[in-house]
Amino acid sequence: TILEPWMEIEVCGPKDCSGDIIQSVNERGGSMKDLDVGGVCTVSAAAPLQVMFGYTTFLRKMTSGVGTFTMEYKEYREVEAEVLSRLTEKYRQTKAYLNLESSESGS
Repeated sequence: TILEPWMEIEVCGPKDCSGDIIQSVNERGGSMKDLDVGGVCTVSAAAPLQVMFGYTTFLRKMTSGVGTFTMEYKEYREVEAEVLSRLTEKYRQTKAYLNLESSESGS
């Protein structure tokens, strides 16, 4: 089992960007918790930390510099099967794994 950190996130931006903000959270695998589209669109969600790197830059471009974003650690969760498979394959190509394999086979 491999765990990854999940973050509690809050994204704020202009009301006319609400569709783009919601879509950007969903595209990153985030799970929406709350949406407030008053004078400003505010989205509360949880998302894996890995996919949130670079999000501030993306958000600022999408909202013409007006959008803001905060995140705070929430919990660790198991990675999805696809991610686990990709990580396992990458590890099997490392020198450490190959050395381990050769030492266990008695070479």
